[in-house]
Amino acid sequence: MHPAILYRKLKNKAVQCGVCQRRCKIDEGQIGFCKTRVNQGGKLYTTIYDVVSSCNNDPIEKKPVFHYQPGSLCLSLGTFGCNFRCKFCQNWDISYADASKEKIINGQQKISPKQAVKMAFKLGSKGIAWTYNEPAIWLEYSLDCAKLAKSSPASRFHFPASILYTCWVTNGYATKEVIDLIAPYLDIYRVDLKSFEDKFYQKLIAVPKAAGVFEVTKYIHDKYPKIHLECVTNIIPGWNDDKKTLKEIAVWILKNLGPKIPWHVTRFYPAAQMMDVPPTPAGTLIEAQKLGFKAGLEFVYIGNLATETGENTYCPKCKTLNIRRSFYQTEILAVDRKGCCSKCGEDLNLKF
Repeated sequence: MHPAILYRKLKNKAVQCGVCQRRCKIDEGQIGFCKTRVNQGGKLYTTIYDVVSSCNNDPIEKKPVFHYQPGSLCLSLGTFGCNFRCKFCQNWDISYADASKEKIINGQQKISPKQAVKMAFKLGSKGIAWTYNEPAIWLEYSLDCAKLAKSSPASRFHFPASILYTCWVTNGYATKEVIDLIAPYLDIYRVDLKSFEDKFYQKLIAVPKAAGVFEVTKYIHDKYPKIHLECVTNIIPGWNDDKKTLKEIAVWILKNLGPKIPWHVTRFYPAAQMMDVPPTPAGTLIEAQKLGFKAGLEFVYIGNLATETGENTYCPKCKTLNIRRSFYQTEILAVDRKGCCSKCGEDLNLKF
């Protein structure tokens, strides 16, 4: 048990959590929707502070993030629980878990923030990502890790490298208060933009409205321009695969985030409670990429599907092949150290 942050006390020892837009009101002895936050004696605690369910040294492209230190490795950490209940979740075994139960927590590996940063340096990671489930419900831990990652040069841990970059792979449902806390220590915000349709979020995720995800994403773009943004839409047949929906998302990214923000359109695979839905047809993903380019986005990528060119970065001005990607293998071909096309000088929104 670790003291939680971002909550307010109510009458009769109840509390209201401020970590995600559900803003759960939790009576004494009860837990929040994400099943990771417990009210004990009128105080809120998190049960997952340093509890790690998954730990890998992943290519940053696996998040997927294509325009931040391409080709680098990042220590990727996940825990238990989630503030969403996506019926199509690929990681349902950890996100559906009741992290308030001792049997879930006991027997799991625990990695302190200091241990996580030291591990990243030891493995040759360039950054740390909180991923696999929702990092907002892991706020206390990811915040402490991020602070240490940004303030502790590798020399402190006897490794010859600089400080680490930090990445949230998120469903976008955190509150603005959470963003204000994590933003000074966050380099990358990789967010899912699933659909504009409230019905999609209601039926498949158990969230009442879609708008909050888009509002917070724009809030980050406007208030914290140094944070690198990339967006993902997992395209599910029969739910968000129509041209109108995909065009709306592309146009929203263009108007609110800008033409150089990468948009990943990824293939759905049957999982969790949606095993009866077939994988996304390749043609749908190719059409989505075309829609994104037609809307004015400069970097649209096809994910979870092997293609010859769908993950490559091309200069939007001179069409030079800047970065070739295949199965998480990244080959930088024509990019200068400023993140521009080395042939014509066009800004590629690439950060090294």
